[in-house]
Amino acid sequence: MHSFAIIADNSCALRKQYRERFGVDGIIYGTITYPDGHTEFGDLDYERITPEDYFRSISKKAMYKTACANIDQMIEVMEPFAKEGKDVVFITISSALSGTYNFGLKAAERVEKAYPGVHVYVIDSQRYASALGLLVQEACLRRDEGKSAKETAEWVESHKNNFHQMGMMDDLYFLARTGRIAKAKAFFGTMAGIKPMGEFSSVGLTEAIGKAKGAKNALDATVAYMKDRIVDPKEHIVFIAQSLREKEAKYLEDKIVAEIAPKEIISLPLDQTSGANMGPGLCAAFFYGKPISENLAEEKELINAILNK
Repeated sequence: MHSFAIIADNSCALRKQYRERFGVDGIIYGTITYPDGHTEFGDLDYERITPEDYFRSISKKAMYKTACANIDQMIEVMEPFAKEGKDVVFITISSALSGTYNFGLKAAERVEKAYPGVHVYVIDSQRYASALGLLVQEACLRRDEGKSAKETAEWVESHKNNFHQMGMMDDLYFLARTGRIAKAKAFFGTMAGIKPMGEFSSVGLTEAIGKAKGAKNALDATVAYMKDRIVDPKEHIVFIAQSLREKEAKYLEDKIVAEIAPKEIISLPLDQTSGANMGPGLCAAFFYGKPISENLAEEKELINAILNK
């Protein structure tokens, strides 16, 4: 029995087998609206549609819309633990991407009022997808080490800026459809084989900090970047997320094993909720490393030095 509960939202990318393995106590599910107009809870375990079919439909211009859980739904997940007198640590997707964090604060306030003595710690991860899953996994490790809910929440808050993303996003047409780049830029960038390289910004968004030419160059640069930024790889798991890029993810995994040798690598399809906004074409590694610098100054200098070699 856990001394307190750790919960996350359904953008954490952790399939059931990993939630059970790490000891994640609950998931708060938002909704996703399909192209035909019907709405379902997010399919974190891909039980109703395969990742391949999901991302292929997006590559064919299908659009999905996501929405976070409401306050009552959040209370429904938190309350069983509060009834047992257990504190709760709820780690959410970045507040720059979703209203989950703000709704979570309101849900926590109501739970704490109803159950005096119980504390609900709500943390804005400023991350998404496998980075959120990695952060949740590290929180579970802190609990396994004997830390209290308060100590675990403080660790997450003080270390979340150490969690990195690096990799490529190569479906520029999806980025154009969602208004993030111009259509002409998507066309010429695709013709030239341009692969934007993304890292987490200080406000919890992914920012393109470099551009590689060709997938192999992008993935090789990813590993070189990781070798500089990663901290104690033999003590931490590396996550890889991909959307319709299984071959590239396998290449990246093999190269990370050969050149970095982390404790473990977990490679998963991008989760459905994050995938609705990221689309197909992602292949990225998520890892624990040095704190991200202000305005990504160090990271931009590093990746561009690597790409310009």
